[in-house]
Amino acid sequence: MFPVRAALAALVATTLAAGVGLGLDESPPAPAPPVPTCAATGPYAPPPTDSVGTPAGLTLCPVRAALEIRTPGAVLDGLDLVGGVVVAAPDVVIRRSRITGDGSTPAGVRTVGDGAVRIEDSTLTGDFTDAAVDGPAWVAERIEITDVAADGARLGPGATLRNSWLHDFRARPDREIDAVTLAGGDAGDVLVEANRVTLGRGPGLGSAVLVDPAVDARHQSEEREPLRKGPVLVRGNELGGGEYTLLQDPGGGDASGATVRITGNRFHRDAAAATVRIRGGAHLADNVFVDGGEVRR
Repeated sequence: MFPVRAALAALVATTLAAGVGLGLDESPPAPAPPVPTCAATGPYAPPPTDSVGTPAGLTLCPVRAALEIRTPGAVLDGLDLVGGVVVAAPDVVIRRSRITGDGSTPAGVRTVGDGAVRIEDSTLTGDFTDAAVDGPAWVAERIEITDVAADGARLGPGATLRNSWLHDFRARPDREIDAVTLAGGDAGDVLVEANRVTLGRGPGLGSAVLVDPAVDARHQSEEREPLRKGPVLVRGNELGGGEYTLLQDPGGGDASGATVRITGNRFHRDAAAATVRIRGGAHLADNVFVDGGEVRR
């Protein structure tokens, strides 16, 4: 009996090692790639309250790569990155960095799957195929988006853009670009608050703020847990430029204005066609021109 048992044990061991016949034929997941670090930047210290973008005089570490972050809670601090970052893990932080697009990545920062990221005190510039920041479930504070030949920020469900500066966009020949594009319709919480957005005017430049239900539809296909539903808020911003400085496509809000609320913003009078064009049910209130006068739909 002993030789038989030994032979069976050897057969099982061989089968397990081969990973076949017992439902083990799938390869183990690849380890998460390492997260770049930069000791030269020094310990984190909050920048001045009026700071926007990468803090002046900060020593950054050069990195040329298209990064995919799959480590929950990873922190990218002090990087001078040429390429882009795909965030596929929760609770990621990108701070005190500069991300320059070289045309090889869709976005400077993009969330996918269960990815969620906080971006702060950073500058995004250069050439991206889609947008400087794109996806659902991200929060950006005190970021600068400048000299970008793409959309600026695309906010899917659960995204927030606050206290940031978007300016000096470069038009492109293949499609119209917008500074801020955000979900309308049945989206999760979306907030655009206390930003300065100057798109400029000219061929290929669309809107400083575009409320587009197609953004919500695109991100609903992402494989992630449903986000808490809530309003789409555009409030307390200074906005200028574009064919229409603020444009809402049809379907971006219900007739009562309960879904999309555009309140307390200050507009420049430099739109090519009109300051505001609302083709959905957004609620407008307390919006004014910087030189005086109420902004009406």
